[in-house]
Amino acid sequence: MENKKNTAVVRACCNAMIPGAEGFEMIVCPAADIYETQDAFIVELDMPGLNKESITVTADARILSVSSAQTNEGTENGELLVNEIGKKRYQREFHLGTGIKLGEIHAEYCDGVLLVTLPKADEVKARQINIQ
Repeated sequence: MENKKNTAVVRACCNAMIPGAEGFEMIVCPAADIYETQDAFIVELDMPGLNKESITVTADARILSVSSAQTNEGTENGELLVNEIGKKRYQREFHLGTGIKLGEIHAEYCDGVLLVTLPKADEVKARQINIQ
């Protein structure tokens, strides 16, 4: 993974296994790609197997936080007999720089991928300068 240039979004990540009442729970730091367009930063997170209602996205002046919980207690196909996937909790935080319109951040979840769009404030957008 490399950061090709300084951006307004800095990633923080950590995977872990923690003991719980019903065995171990895996805390997963979902893989992310960050794109910059002229108008926004786009954070793409790999979070398969979830429904969008279980995902929480929050942002304040400094941190974008994404979290969700996944449990495999059974399916409509029958009772769960072998549980190798186990319980997963997704957690990822990104440190935000200045110049993001917090009130206009939006997220979409489709086919296991969460896209979070962070619109740039006008003062940080690149502008064409006319030559006189």
